[in-house]
This record gives sequence, structure tokens and C-alpha cells, in this order.
Amino acid sequence: FNLDAHHGDARQHRLQLHADHYLPVDSEGIPNAPLKEVVGTSFDFREAKVVAQEFLADDDQRAVKGYDHAFLLNSAGDDTQPAAELWSEDGRLQLSVTTSAPALQFYSGNYLAGTRAREQASYTAFQGIALESEFLPDSPNHDEWPQPDCWLQPGDRWESVTRYRFTPR
Repeated sequence: FNLDAHHGDARQHRLQLHADHYLPVDSEGIPNAPLKEVVGTSFDFREAKVVAQEFLADDDQRAVKGYDHAFLLNSAGDDTQPAAELWSEDGRLQLSVTTSAPALQFYSGNYLAGTRAREQASYTAFQGIALESEFLPDSPNHDEWPQPDCWLQPGDRWESVTRYRFTPR
């Protein structure tokens, strides 16, 4: 998403994530440590802040050139509770996300440079933000993570609901 109509650096957007924990990754984006608390880190988006405010402020970001991490949501799969809010730089457009998924991947567009775009030759790095509902990456190998079982057995059904609501201000 770029709430400024694909113009400019989406790191100037304000973001709030309703999550107390995030999942560190290595330079390949593979989880490499237990869940970490966001408090006292650049991953603390419990209060809205500009994405660029603490960009590349710690090793967990520098490993993947920005944010590309899963956040374990406080809503615990309740899709009536907010997962995230994102505001355009001027505050005139808000995106609200709710989901029944246990986690949300926040990607700051670190590797968008050179990606073909609809209205211009290509995107530049950080020209968009992704907020992707999911189970925590590598979940089948981590029974200790506080989320529902991600395994489906033959005959099982699974459904996830994610809503993206745009509100002009």
C-alpha cells in the first residue's frame, strides 16, 4: 500500500500495530530466534508512529534492509479487533486492518526497487508497505508459539478473514 497514490516514500506513513511481540529473522528472512517483545525496540508500533522514525535502528531490521517481520497480534484471531492502522503522510487517508489470522507480516518495501509499476517504469525501494495476515513463519516447527495449530488434516476446513477498510479524513 501507498496511501499517497504511489507517490513518495511510504516510510513517511504513520503505522500502529496491535502487537506486543515480533519474530526476528536472518538476512534470508528466515526466523532465527524466539519471539521478542517490542517494548524498547524500533519494532514498537503499539502507539502510532512514522515508519521512518526508527528505520534501520537495530540489527533485526538491518538484516533485511528494513521491516520484513511477522508480528504476533494481540487480537489472538478475533477479526472484530484491530490488527493495524496505517495513515497517509498528510493524514487524509486511513487504512484499518482486521483479521482472524494470528499474525501480521509488516514489509516496508525494502526490495521494491525495479519492480514494474502500472503508471511508471518501476517502483523505487520503500514506495509501498505490505500488511499481510498469516501464521507466524515456520510455524510447523514451533509448537511453543502461542497461536492456533497451523496443520490441516484430510477433511479439515480452514477459513481466515482479513478486512482492509479505507477511510478518508
